[in-house]
Amino acid sequence: MSSPGSVSHWILALKDGDSAAAQPLWERYYRQLVALARKKLNSSHRRADDEEDVVQNAFHRFFRAVGEGRFPQLEDRDNLWRLLAPNGFFANSSSV
Repeated sequence: MSSPGSVSHWILALKDGDSAAAQPLWERYYRQLVALARKKLNSSHRRADDEEDVVQNAFHRFFRAVGEGRFPQLEDRDNLWRLLAPNGFFANSSSV
C-alpha cells in the first residue's frame, strides 16, 4: 500500500480517474523534464519557451493515455520515469 504523498499513490489515483492526481505528478517531475529538454534541444534553434512546450506536450499526452487505460503496468516512479523520459513521451514529442 502506498502513502498518500507517494508517486505510486498518485499514479493509482490517476489510473482510477482522479484527475487531481495529475497536479502533484506535474509538480514533482516538471523541472526535471524541463532541464532534460533544455539539454536535448539545440540552443541555437530554440526559443526561450521551447523546453516548457515539450514538457507540457509530453505530460498532456501522458495524462490522456493514462485516462484511456493504456498503461496497465504503470505502478511506480520507475515505470513513470521510463514512460516520460528520456525515451518515452518526452523523447517522442514533436519539438525534440
